Amino acid sequence: MLRELLSGILAGTLSGITPGIHVNTLGAILEGEGVRGNLLLFAMGLTHTFLDVIPSAFLGVPDEGTALGVLPAHRLVLRGKALEVVRIALWASFLAVLISIPLFPLYPALARAYTPGLGRIAVLLLALLLILTERGIKKLYALLTFLLAGLLGILTFRLPLKEPYYHLFTGLFGVPVLVTSLVEGAGRVRAGDGEVEMEKGRFLAFSILGTFLGMLASLIPAFTASQAALVGSFFSRDERSFLTVVFSVNTANFLFSFANFAETGRVRNGIVALMSPVDGRFLSHYLLAAVFVSLLVLSYGEGLAVVILRALTHLPYRTLNGLVLVILVLLSIYFDGLLGLLVLTGGAMIGLLAVALGIKRTNCMGVLMLQIIIG
Repeated sequence: MLRELLSGILAGTLSGITPGIHVNTLGAILEGEGVRGNLLLFAMGLTHTFLDVIPSAFLGVPDEGTALGVLPAHRLVLRGKALEVVRIALWASFLAVLISIPLFPLYPALARAYTPGLGRIAVLLLALLLILTERGIKKLYALLTFLLAGLLGILTFRLPLKEPYYHLFTGLFGVPVLVTSLVEGAGRVRAGDGEVEMEKGRFLAFSILGTFLGMLASLIPAFTASQAALVGSFFSRDERSFLTVVFSVNTANFLFSFANFAETGRVRNGIVALMSPVDGRFLSHYLLAAVFVSLLVLSYGEGLAVVILRALTHLPYRTLNGLVLVILVLLSIYFDGLLGLLVLTGGAMIGLLAVALGIKRTNCMGVLMLQIIIG
C-alpha cells in the first residue's frame, strides 16, 4: 500500500512539473507498461493537481484543470511573485482536500440525483453570463470567440486524435501567453519571498467556494474543472482570489470525480477511467490516503519549485518561452502528427484573437461549452 502511494506520488510529481505531459497521458503509458493499481493512480492524479501550477504559471503551459489560471498566474510571476503563486496553489489544494472530507457523505445522493438536462441548463446559463458580462461591442466579440472556439471543439472531437485536450488547451490558452511574451519581451523569472498577500479568512472562503465548484464539476459530464473555475471568476475580482478558486477546484474535482466513480461507476476523469471498479465502502480509506499524499506533497512542493525556479533564472524569459513554444509544437506533432498541429494552430489563432479584441480569454471555453449546449 505504501509502495503504491509513494510510486503514485513520484509519477504525479513527474507529470505535474513537466510541460505538456498530462497525468492522463502518463497514466496511459504506465498502464501500457503493466504498471497499474488504484492507489497508485489515485495518488498520481492527486499529486498532479498540487504541482501542475509549475509549468502553467512559470511557462504558460496549461492542462485542462489550470487553463484559466494561466494568465493571472503569469501576471504575478512577471511581477516577481512566482513563489507566492506556488504557495497559493499548494495550500488551496490542501484545503480542498480537508474541506472535501465532510462533504463526501453527502455526495452519493447528489451524484444519483444528477440528470443530463440539469447539466445542459447550467452550462447554457454560464455561457450567457460569460458573454453578457462583456461591455458594449465586446459582447459581439465575445460571442464570436465563443462560437469559433466551440466549432473548433466540435470538429476536434470528431477527429482521430490521441490527445485532443492537449492541442485545444495548449493552443487556446498556452500559446497566446508564450507568443505575447516573445513579442513584448520580459526579464527573468523571480521567486520573491513567497508571502501570500491575501487575508487568511478570504483565502479560506475562496477555497471553500472552489471546493464546492469542483464538486459540481464532477457531477456534470464535460463540465470541466476550468468551467467550474469560470463560475468562480464572477466572485473573485483579483488574481490571488481567482487562483485560489482555480487550484481548489482542480483538486476537489479530482477527489469528487473519484467518489462519483466509486458510487455510480460514472467516469468523469481520465485517470479514474484507468482504474478498476471501486467499492464505495472503501472511500474512507482513500480519504486517509488523500490526506497522507497531500501532507507529503505540501512538505516538498515549495522546495521543488524553488529548485526549478533557480534553474529557470539562468535563462532570459524570452529565450525560455521560445524554447517552450518549440517543445509544445514538437509534442503536438509527436502526439497526433500534422493533424494535432493543425488543431493547436487553430486554437492559438482563436486565443490570440481574444487578446487582440480585448475580451476575456475565458470566452474560449466555448470549446467545450457549445458542444454541451447543442447536445
